[in-house]
This record gives sequence, structure tokens and C-alpha cells, in this order.
Amino acid sequence: MLRVTINDRQHEVAAGLTILQALDAVGVHLPRLCQDDRVAPAAVCRLCLVEVAGEPRPVPACATPLSAGMVIWTHTAQLEESRRAVLVMLARRHPTDVSGLRETPFLRALRAYGVERELGGARDPGLVDDSHPYLHVDMARCIDCFRCVRICNELQGQFVWMVLNRGQRTRILPDSGTTLRESSCVSCGACVDTCPTDALEDKTLRALGMPTGFTRTTCPYCGVGCEIDVGTRAGRIVTVRPALDAPVNKGHLCVKGRYAFEFVRAPDRITTPMIREGDRWQAVSWARVGLRSLTTSPVKTT
Repeated sequence: MLRVTINDRQHEVAAGLTILQALDAVGVHLPRLCQDDRVAPAAVCRLCLVEVAGEPRPVPACATPLSAGMVIWTHTAQLEESRRAVLVMLARRHPTDVSGLRETPFLRALRAYGVERELGGARDPGLVDDSHPYLHVDMARCIDCFRCVRICNELQGQFVWMVLNRGQRTRILPDSGTTLRESSCVSCGACVDTCPTDALEDKTLRALGMPTGFTRTTCPYCGVGCEIDVGTRAGRIVTVRPALDAPVNKGHLCVKGRYAFEFVRAPDRITTPMIREGDRWQAVSWARVGLRSLTTSPVKTT
């Protein structure tokens, strides 16, 4: 354990953490737009800057390792003004139309710092790509956090998203150079899952609305046992997300686990137990299936 001072209060936290992870552990929240625990920190959004005694300038909490005896300040007037300035800069590029959009981390940050009215960008139909069967792309809403690029490279290993140019000419494109459908995308949905804006979005959410509740369960496909959070609305599945704290998949899914859930509404789906009697399948009760499993002889193994 390490003893550190945060906002004039002493805390003991586990060793091996970044400053941001330590702040989360003790309940001190900092805004962040480029950080995702599933990928290496990039420190590009500059919202999690903190002041550390002995450092000549603020340091990014997401990329700075914690050390014993650190003295940290997180919400000084200078830091808050810096965060507000960053958000104003990003808001002025973002389209003003946010009605009907999901509550993204970006919108929450704008509201927390009272700069939502600074939204001043324009919609650009040329930056919209609706070709993909599962993903909707609107790069006018991109804030260049590069989370989609990093998670595709580091977690999925697919290298679909590319960063072109620098500065205000920066653009993020699929490796096809044209549409996402024509790219090497395997539809894992990791880029959508990490995007802090609505630049990347699941089409099911656009069509069916945001979920009103989530249920933790296990993916029904292969035997790996990936854990998922199933989002429902009015008794219907509208989205599936990977469980971030799952020990098996660790916040990641394949295309089947993420998007192949419409089978639950298939009109020919079997919803009752079936037992083969002779050459025919017979629907039976769940109670009979349980009784049969108890009376069936175990399989001998060698």
C-alpha cells in the first residue's frame, strides 16, 4: 500500500496504480474522454490533468504512475478553468443537434462544466457512413480522442481505423479509405463501446431506443463463457455490451455475442424442452426434463 495526500487528505491505496486509478479508488472523480481501462493511456484529451507537488506543470492523471508520498490536487481554480476551456474548444466543433442522442460521456462533461451552450458545429452529410449493418458512423461528432483507433488495434488487433493528417486536418477513416462496410471490420463493436460521443453508435439503439435496464448473463454461443450485460426496453433486447469486469472476456466480445441477439424473436424459435421419442421430437415440460436428467445414467469416461 502507498500513502498519498489527495486534496489535503491522506489516503492509503494499492501500489501499481496510476493517479487516475487511485483517485477513482478513493472516490474522487475527474472528467476523462480519452481514457479506457482496456487500452493503454494516451493522455490526449487533457481533462484529467492534476497538480502534483514538485512538478513544474500539471500532469495527466491517466498516464502518471502513483508513487509513495505524492501530494496531489485535483480541482484547483486553474485546473477547472483549463478543463472548461478544453470542453469549449471541443463543443464548438460538435454539431448543435444533440436532441435524441444518448447520454454520452462528452455530453455529461459539457453539462457538468456548464458549457453545453457552446455547441456550435454543423452537420456534415459527407462525414456520415450508414453502410455497415450494425454500426452508424457520423464523424462530424468525433472529438479526436482516438479511442476507436486504439481499442481496435490493442484489444481486437484488427487495425481498421486509421488517423490521417494532423492538427485541425486530422481525420479518422476505416482502412478501406471509403466505407466501414468495405473495410476489414469484423463487427466486434469495441469502437462503438468505447466512443465517448455519438460518432460511432449501434444501429439497434437508433432504431429501438436506449435500454431502461440491464441484466448480467453469459453469452449463449460458444463455450468460452463471455459475460455480457443485456440491455432491454419494453421487454425487448435493444443492445448487448461486454461486462467490463468479466474475468474471461475482460470487456470484449465478438460479433455474435455483441449483435446476434435477434434470434430471441424468431417466430420458429423453440421455447420449450424437446425430447426425441423414436424418430420424432416431442415437446415436454421443464419438470420432466429435470426428472429425466436425474434418472439418466451418467456417461462413463476412460
